[in-house]
Amino acid sequence: MRITRWKPAGRTALAALIGLGLAAAPARGDNNPNGMAFRAVGWFKGKAEISASDIKCEIPNVTSAIFEGAFAMGIWNTYGVQTLMFPDTSNPFANPCGVWIQLQNNMVNQAVVIDRIELKFRIPGARRFRPFVNTARKFPVACREVRRDTLFIGARINPINSTEDTASSGVPNVAFIEMLPFVSNQLIQCLRAQYAPLPTTLFASLPLVVQATAFGTSDSGDSFRSNSIAYTLNLRHTCGNGRVDDGESCDASAPGNACAGTCTGNKCSQNAALSCATDADCVGGCLPPGSTAECTCLY
Repeated sequence: MRITRWKPAGRTALAALIGLGLAAAPARGDNNPNGMAFRAVGWFKGKAEISASDIKCEIPNVTSAIFEGAFAMGIWNTYGVQTLMFPDTSNPFANPCGVWIQLQNNMVNQAVVIDRIELKFRIPGARRFRPFVNTARKFPVACREVRRDTLFIGARINPINSTEDTASSGVPNVAFIEMLPFVSNQLIQCLRAQYAPLPTTLFASLPLVVQATAFGTSDSGDSFRSNSIAYTLNLRHTCGNGRVDDGESCDASAPGNACAGTCTGNKCSQNAALSCATDADCVGGCLPPGSTAECTCLY
């Protein structure tokens, strides 16, 4: 599937994003309380247009960006498409247009060059899984090597009194940085190995909280660390609970066979892509929990 990114046509300065009181004087690397001089504003995404063959993604700016602090997808698959990472530019159900962090430089005459963004992961309420998963510090011990990650960026944010919008964000002192990958395939695989075997009576949705902190250097050589902001990715695991939930085409534990249809006009009633001669050709089976395409029909 082809991914296209475009910049919105209109850009206007957004005075509400600029804290004039913070611009009175340059700040130093040891004087950034609550991320006042170098600030992480929040999580955003651009507008998306998704078709069967194409995904068009707008690069966010201050006038068009859509706030987004959480997302939900399956720990194995989402609507039959396997979960590999987050976001996944090839999967229309895994936020293909990405997750963007908005960073703001409120200093006068001092640009900031972004060096890296450090990520730290935790699972709220992980203690309740301790009888089944060896857990420490709100994270499975088996996954502690991937509990932290670093994205190396290399972007420049102009000072608040600059007239150049080099980041194409809509205002000179703001940049939108795409977090890709935000949650790696290694982390997804490790969490899946630890939690997917648990029955749905214990685990229906696993909240994965990502804490992000940006680091940069000003023109004068001072080091800056932004405030930390959190994003929540809910990894759903409802397959096997005895009912067909949204995103599932069947459930192996549910009564009856949701994968059985009838043959009408040489096409199966539940799937027009299937050709048939009799009703028997339209009977499939439901993939059980633990498979990469769990709770989807196999014909």
